[in-house]
Amino acid sequence: MKILIIKPSSLGDVIHALRVVSVLRENLPGARIDWVIRKGLEPIIESSGIIDRVFLFERGGGLGKFLRLGKLLKAQGYDYVLDLQGLLRSALLVLMSGGKKKYGRADGRELSPFFYKGLGSPSRKLKAHAIERLIPFLKPFIGNQVGNGMKLTFDASKMSNTLETRISSTRNKVMLFPESRREEKVWPHFPALAKKITSSGIADVLVCGNNKSEPWPNVIDLRGQVDLDELPDLVGHATLVVSNDSAPLHLASAMQRPVIGLFGPTSEERYGPYPTKDRKSLSISSKGGKIEEIEVKTVFDQIRKLLNLA
Repeated sequence: MKILIIKPSSLGDVIHALRVVSVLRENLPGARIDWVIRKGLEPIIESSGIIDRVFLFERGGGLGKFLRLGKLLKAQGYDYVLDLQGLLRSALLVLMSGGKKKYGRADGRELSPFFYKGLGSPSRKLKAHAIERLIPFLKPFIGNQVGNGMKLTFDASKMSNTLETRISSTRNKVMLFPESRREEKVWPHFPALAKKITSSGIADVLVCGNNKSEPWPNVIDLRGQVDLDELPDLVGHATLVVSNDSAPLHLASAMQRPVIGLFGPTSEERYGPYPTKDRKSLSISSKGGKIEEIEVKTVFDQIRKLLNLA
């Protein structure tokens, strides 16, 4: 059996999709499962150990590259093609792939449901977690079984020796991810939280992300120093992760690491750690929808609780 997953982006959504596809891999060990991913995000797919072959979607690559990708996909002879993206460009790839059975999101946008058989609810207003919206893709194969909670291990992810040496410690490690692509999702009090943690002496603080701005005192600053294929291994060494609603939050949740998610304009019910009742993880939301309203003391007290210090 040959299965193609079309889910080019974004990174957090790709991690959600990987968790669902991991159930297919567990239950269909002999199947070939391939993935279309946006160029630059492929290390997270490759380090998952779930996918047999990766095809790169080059955003802005032009019509020629798009058509060549479609031709290449068609040559594989897929039995099933699953569009987990639900946009016109992904639906066109479904059509071009020539798969024998074509499924996609019933709530897809840009007329995408016209190109496949829709799965799940067609309503985008449904109050369901992002992962639960993808679980219907299991039904054509195994029903709605989710097995082990959809844990991801990323066995192929490995930090460099330099990075591993930098984080080596016998103390608790609280890993902070203060960034998000959307400014309104960024909690501005991460530096104050880091100061409170380090001054209390309860843990080492690791700051991670892509953009290094002003220095943070008394922390292990890894911003701009961690490649995407190293990130899962790094997160696996965390005692606790604190993150905005962004990909690192979803990665920590997928790896079943203790995690605190901070939410302002987005919904913790839809995008928080999953399963939602996991005792090792929790979400903190601002009542007014503005993430800056979340107080440092509130987050710090929950950190102490999850570290069994409260």
